[in-house]
Amino acid sequence: MAITIFLIVVAFVGCKSRSPQAGIEAYNIGEYDRAEKILLKHAKGAGDRYSRAEYNFYLGECYRLKGKYSRAVGAYRQAVKYGYHDAVAQLYLGDCYRQTGKLDEAAEAYEMYLRKRSTDKRAIQGQQSCEMAKRSLAKLVPDKKSGAAVDTGYQLSLMKAFNSKFSDYCPAYIGDDYEVVYFTSMRTAKRRSKVNRVTGQGNSTIYVAKYDGGEEWTEPEALPEPWGSKIDDGTPNFSSDGKVMYFTRCPYNKEASAQGGADYQNTAEAYEITRSGGRWGEPKRIIPGGDSTMMVAHPAISPDGQTLYFVSDAPGGLGGKDIWITHKTDDGWSTAENAGAMINSAGDEMFPYVRDNGTLYFSSNGHIGYGGLDIFIATRTETGRFDVKNMGLPINSIGDDFGIVFQGNRERGLLSSNRGNTKGIDNIYSFVLPEVLLTLAGSLTGTGGEKLDGAFVRIVGSDGTNVKLKPNDDGLYGLTLERETDYIILCGAPGYENKRLELSTMGKNRTEKIDLSAKLTRHIR
Repeated sequence: MAITIFLIVVAFVGCKSRSPQAGIEAYNIGEYDRAEKILLKHAKGAGDRYSRAEYNFYLGECYRLKGKYSRAVGAYRQAVKYGYHDAVAQLYLGDCYRQTGKLDEAAEAYEMYLRKRSTDKRAIQGQQSCEMAKRSLAKLVPDKKSGAAVDTGYQLSLMKAFNSKFSDYCPAYIGDDYEVVYFTSMRTAKRRSKVNRVTGQGNSTIYVAKYDGGEEWTEPEALPEPWGSKIDDGTPNFSSDGKVMYFTRCPYNKEASAQGGADYQNTAEAYEITRSGGRWGEPKRIIPGGDSTMMVAHPAISPDGQTLYFVSDAPGGLGGKDIWITHKTDDGWSTAENAGAMINSAGDEMFPYVRDNGTLYFSSNGHIGYGGLDIFIATRTETGRFDVKNMGLPINSIGDDFGIVFQGNRERGLLSSNRGNTKGIDNIYSFVLPEVLLTLAGSLTGTGGEKLDGAFVRIVGSDGTNVKLKPNDDGLYGLTLERETDYIILCGAPGYENKRLELSTMGKNRTEKIDLSAKLTRHIR
């Protein structure tokens, strides 16, 4: 899973030992791919139950953090089977079951975990996520608690022009014509032999692709200096005028891999770089409040350029990775503030993005969702607090969904997802919300099919609609309806009993012609 690359140590060199302890040490400094290769050889062959449980747990961790959820399930099951000492193995087993669509098995794993840790919100929300997913996937009513709809009507398409056999993710538009896209890629050069010991792929690099004016995108090209193949850069984000790029960089200290331990681990850093005369200048590191030790990843600037949202695991958070906020000052950037409990959870909140209208989007595996990371929308209420809702299907899936970007205020854009990929490879998708046209077309006659003189239809909607229609000579009537609205239709004619009908457009996200005909009964004389 490529998303971890900017939040952990990036390493290519280090200890060559193949002992199981070396595998655990590789895991501890974030070299998940190297750790996986070492532990895989020992997980099945360990002589005692304790060792088997431990090696399988760490192997499961490597698989999970790389997005190989099916393989993680097998490793965690072995860890639980052999009595791994930490119940968290059962929690992660539930998470990985959920991310492979096995909702019943996930719910059972969460239940087993809660028997030992009954108040852990991660497992409680995991169970709630399973129930929500079951209802939504069964195409039942929208889930009111999470705000997730069964099907929001968006249409997704794989962006083949941007994607490779490696992870490609976190796209960003520059310019108002949306014909230039920057994105992060882990594709490797044809002759490169070394791979990243974290992901098993290449270094993350920022690429750019341009629409050629016809129907094709140009071949993506890696950005030149000050970006480069020997540095891990990614998650580009642009100011509203396109003159400033914000991005994440993961520096690498060789001692981290050689020595190991927390004292040698690096942390993600955020940078801003200004463009002038078509050329980019030198990157300038963003250091909120002057704290250079703070992780600053996935920067996203507000439309006015004064507020920066970013990801950090700094002390004072709510658990895992949180979204933090810093403001531009005359001296740099202000001391960071946690975005608060409405946005952050006991899980991970990452990949913030601020739309042109100021609405915040982010991904989370801690809020109620469908699988791994889901994309959420956060809007400010009149009280200044955030109202957070899941974007629903098909924007989200049982996989990891993140890195969304819109074309201004249009309901179309790009996002990243590893849905349907067992190897944890991320791909870029385009999405669009087609225009939805809902029309009411009905007829009004007597029970015997006779035409009605003086007939009327009054339609009252929860959106304030209040209209009176007169059917034509054949009894036909019609009206264009609004989405997400409840309607009451009162039908009548002289000499006939009135009839009350109800209609709702809640959850309707496809163009539809709704037939609502009625037959009136004569008054009994």
